[in-house]
Amino acid sequence: MNFTNNDEFKNLLRMKQIDIQQRTSDGIQETAQFQRMKALLSIGRMKYEETDYRLVIIAKENLKHLAENANILIEQLFQTSTFITNRTIVVDSELQIVNANNDPFPEDNNEARRFFTSVSKGSNLVCFLIDPDSTINYFIDGNEYGDGIFYSNSSRKAYEKLKTIDKLEEVLEDYRNVLTHQDTYVKFFVPKSQLLALKTLKGIESSDKNFIQENKHLLRNRPEECLREDIRNYIKKHMKVVVHRELMLEDLDRLDIELFDETGRDLYFLEIKWVGNSIHANGDDIGTTYNARPRIVPDAIIQVLKYIRQLSIEKENIKQGYLIVFDARKTNMPDTGTNLNMKEIPDDLREYIHRFKKLNDFRVVNINPR
Repeated sequence: MNFTNNDEFKNLLRMKQIDIQQRTSDGIQETAQFQRMKALLSIGRMKYEETDYRLVIIAKENLKHLAENANILIEQLFQTSTFITNRTIVVDSELQIVNANNDPFPEDNNEARRFFTSVSKGSNLVCFLIDPDSTINYFIDGNEYGDGIFYSNSSRKAYEKLKTIDKLEEVLEDYRNVLTHQDTYVKFFVPKSQLLALKTLKGIESSDKNFIQENKHLLRNRPEECLREDIRNYIKKHMKVVVHRELMLEDLDRLDIELFDETGRDLYFLEIKWVGNSIHANGDDIGTTYNARPRIVPDAIIQVLKYIRQLSIEKENIKQGYLIVFDARKTNMPDTGTNLNMKEIPDDLREYIHRFKKLNDFRVVNINPR
């Protein structure tokens, strides 16, 4: 990789430099007292479990003079009724509560993060946010540090409801049902106003109603982009996965949607295809027509198998490659994957068949055009 001209790498270096400057600006994070306070708060939460977040605020000067017996005082702090019944606690060097309130924190994760950051800005305060799992995030001079990714219970609970990568096919089946909702499927098809403009342009004499009924299956130009983005967003919204769009392989081919599990190790990908008719870019005629053969069988299947082989060569931990076909054909027809003859698959790709899966076609019908 050419690091000299890599903007992303340069940006990473800049961020690291800023982080180092911030951490050493007044040295509070490097002191033994800071590290001790952070550790004691984490230990206290592990011992005295709770399902809510707690913000513990201490002045920098008080933190520098943290009591020698802080390990004992922290026990007392976590057991006091004021600590238990309030979300925000201000303490002194002896870990005595000098102020407290039970005002709710913002529920949105980003808003909560901005709120905690603002509390620490320009105030010579150190703000420790105690996560229910004992993770500690801290905020100093308007900057955020720590390993936690959640700042509110609602965000944590929403994440816990998300499905893991082993439930990918369940999520895709749920998405199949979403495709029957008008707000979803109308995004893929040519709107009625454009169909009527096409009718006028071509001088067709049938009624507007009949023309729309006969041509409502017509997809927008280049529908693969809209289809791919819609299913990608659905997965991202409902799963605990890292989602990438159109990642490039070493041979310059691109994967439509690449998914990693929470650990970032197990790789799955989706190749998105469609069959049916789409309008021309100029809007004056049908632009592209794709049928099951050879578009899907065998071409798309061979394409996915080649991707799996390439990922294996690149030593990626590839688990499964999926072929997703959106069926927008005018009439109901057999699944696009039927009648595959294994003789159509090159010999050098057959060893990867066990990592390939084509799900049943995702039927998209423009039931009520807009």
